[in-house]
Amino acid sequence: MQSLKQALVTEGKFDRVKLSSLFDAVIIETGGFNVFSNSETRELIKRFARTTGIIVLTDSDPAGRKIRSYINSFVKEGAVLNAFVPAVDGKEKRKIKPGAAGILGVEGLDDRTIIDAVLAVSGSSTSDSTVNPVTVAELYEAGLVGRPDSARRRERFLKELGLPPGLSRKQMLNYLNAVPGPDKLRELLSDLDF
Repeated sequence: MQSLKQALVTEGKFDRVKLSSLFDAVIIETGGFNVFSNSETRELIKRFARTTGIIVLTDSDPAGRKIRSYINSFVKEGAVLNAFVPAVDGKEKRKIKPGAAGILGVEGLDDRTIIDAVLAVSGSSTSDSTVNPVTVAELYEAGLVGRPDSARRRERFLKELGLPPGLSRKQMLNYLNAVPGPDKLRELLSDLDF
């Protein structure tokens, strides 16, 4: 079991159960879209962001991206780190049929994938100033933004890094500047062969 100083924020009770078997940490369940209307949950998330920092780990489907984006928008103070898991086709064992997106949620992913995603960000902070961070201009030069085929190239790049499709440019930059770090990312960008 891995110990974390940050609180983990995830979507549902099955995600919470899975994470509690892997991490010794405070785990906050948003109740899915209930976070939009539950002020107590939002205040709890804000309090942990200010005191210990939080790591947001949601499913890689559109609902998970919407919840993650909402959390990032209402937490104005403290440390918010975003851990991303890849989009893996399938369904959870407890379900009769796959979800709308047809991909596994946090609860359905293998333990190593989840642990690696969380530990990759747990020692870094996107709120700290990064020395010489990767910029949008570099992503443009690499063809990942601002060009006719950028969406296709970006999705392939994200998949190669084990990140979910559809990350916003801001989320992608925050993640890439923290993990694997600007220097390693520049090496990856220079090796792109699309």
